[in-house]
Amino acid sequence: MTSGLDLLLSAQRALRSRFDDFQRALRNENRSAMEVAIADFEQHLRTWTEAEEKALVPALVRADIPGRDARRELRLEYVQIRELTRYISQQISEHLPSMNITGYVENLDRRLHAHEREMADVYYPAAASLLTDEEWNVLDVARPEP
Repeated sequence: MTSGLDLLLSAQRALRSRFDDFQRALRNENRSAMEVAIADFEQHLRTWTEAEEKALVPALVRADIPGRDARRELRLEYVQIRELTRYISQQISEHLPSMNITGYVENLDRRLHAHEREMADVYYPAAASLLTDEEWNVLDVARPEP
């Protein structure tokens, strides 16, 4: 279970690293780096969260965590995070000044931190021992590299 949990957490760290790259580019006002970094983050975020919806969520439903509706909660989080990321990416592609998107980036950062904590503390540990080989394969293929 630990190695499986480590795989899930490493994917999360790889996504965070990509988002941090974007934030550095934003702070440095490097438009080209911002465009590349947000596109990279968005693509990996979409791939990973879609894989989690396909493989992790069914395991969480099987885990039946008391007081949680994992399918509903994660679906909402995924949609919000992906849409906010898409919006930021769109604003960058339209060449809006960095100061116009800073608030959205800070909002996304807060949402990502909350999502990361919940995944690391609740959902990943609950699912790691219940994932089937097929589900692990789906996640492994989609896992962003560090």
